[in-house]
Amino acid sequence: MIDYFERIVRLTDLEIWSIRIEQIHYYLVIVDERRKASIEELDLPDAIIDEDIQRTNYVSVSIFSEISVKEEHIEVLDDYVKRFTDHLALAHCNVVVKFYLEQPEIAVDRLLLQKYGYKLADIPLKNLWHLNQE
Repeated sequence: MIDYFERIVRLTDLEIWSIRIEQIHYYLVIVDERRKASIEELDLPDAIIDEDIQRTNYVSVSIFSEISVKEEHIEVLDDYVKRFTDHLALAHCNVVVKFYLEQPEIAVDRLLLQKYGYKLADIPLKNLWHLNQE
C-alpha cells in the first residue's frame, strides 16, 4: 500500500511522481518517448524477440530509489503505473517499467537535463501556475 504520493511535474510527455511506501522513497518517471521502442529497450528474452512486438509508441517508466526496491513493493508500484497508463491505447503502446538504484533527485535532474536542458529547480515559476507545466 502506498503511504504517500505527489505529482512533482506534469509536462506534455513526462510526469514525475514522488511515492513513499513504508518509509522508502521512490521517484516514478513516466516518459512518452513518441516513437517505437528498440528491441533492447523492451528487454525481452532472446527467445521472444520478434519485430511484431514493437508497437507504434513507447512509454518508458523508470522507478528510482536509493535502496533496492523491496520485493513486496514491486507489485504495488507496477499496479500504480498501470493506473497511470491504462488510458493509453495499449494495443499500440509498449509500456516498460524498469527499476534503478540511484538517488531519485539526482536521477530526475539528469533526465530533465538530457531531455529538456534544465534541472527540476530551473523550471520557470510561471510554468508551475498551470495544470500542464510546459
